[in-house]
Amino acid sequence: MGLEDKESKGVHPDDIMSILKGHVKENYLFEPSAPLSEEDPDYKRDPSPTDKVHCLVCLLPADKISFLTDDIFAKMRSIREQASDMGIPQVVVMTKPDMACQVVKSDLRKIYYSMKIKEKMQECSNRLGVPMNCIFPVKNYHVVTELVLEMDVLILNALLTIIHFAKNYAVQHVVR
Repeated sequence: MGLEDKESKGVHPDDIMSILKGHVKENYLFEPSAPLSEEDPDYKRDPSPTDKVHCLVCLLPADKISFLTDDIFAKMRSIREQASDMGIPQVVVMTKPDMACQVVKSDLRKIYYSMKIKEKMQECSNRLGVPMNCIFPVKNYHVVTELVLEMDVLILNALLTIIHFAKNYAVQHVVR
């Protein structure tokens, strides 16, 4: 369940805000029609710093960015802006670049030279409001069964940035 373009489908944006603030207990079953309320037994009134989100990560498939509706991007942008107001850093992991660009499909090392991938990153940046340097194209291991160095480098680069952002957030907002 993710963000859907209809109000009655997917995770409710208010639930995502509750997650960011650490108010959702583990194994909570999300209800698209009604977000978690303060009266619900799965609502954490006093979340600990470890319950809170330290970095918001959005996953978007590169080959589908142009097909996602404005409603979905509006929900995502609203969540992102509220996370920004809370000081939470944000990263976009753009998956399946090989499905969006033939050059990248044939040679993953050309991912940052591909105009098509740069266009997808720019579109993502424009529609979500995330800076280009916070968008990381990574190829998935969805059909590959053996380790591939080029894939690992892209994934590790994204992961290290996420960890770095989360650590900086924790130092600035949690450890005081």
